Amino acid sequence: MKSKNQYHCLIARKYAQVIIDIAIENNMMSYWQNILEFLVELANTDSIYKVITHPILCNQIIDIIINVCTNIFNSKSKSFLLLITKNKQFNILPSILFYFKYLKNKNLKSIVVDITSIKKLSIQQKDNLINKILSILPDKTYKIRLNNIINSNIIGGIILRINNTIFDGSILNHLNQLKHFLKN
Repeated sequence: MKSKNQYHCLIARKYAQVIIDIAIENNMMSYWQNILEFLVELANTDSIYKVITHPILCNQIIDIIINVCTNIFNSKSKSFLLLITKNKQFNILPSILFYFKYLKNKNLKSIVVDITSIKKLSIQQKDNLINKILSILPDKTYKIRLNNIINSNIIGGIILRINNTIFDGSILNHLNQLKHFLKN
């Protein structure tokens, strides 16, 4: 028996896959990402979430949102909004957005890499990292997009996050490992 969380992830993936298929077919990736980000932001506002999940008021509120934002929603995004309202699935919007972005990057053969360092990396350092990452990939046609996050707390070294995999080469991590080793 699947847990409620596993069920929500499965449903979110299915929604995301359908949206990706529509976005690819209509060449509207950015549009759909903007719609999903807008809906997640809307659902993350406590007062709005309470109203759009209210059993009696939700349909009227969604109609108001669609009418007020008529220039934002096309027929397919309106249908999507009505569907998640009908199925009472506003709580999985963040997961739908997460899977949508994952599928978008996969479809565009794009990999987002977050690099945490104590200072901004030079262009040469970024190029070296991109070349190193590409060298270990079986398919060399991927586009690597780097986000450089500055964090002086790591003391030195870098932390790489590629999708959901973290490579922690920070001095802080090494010190914590040494501290743990010495305690045992």
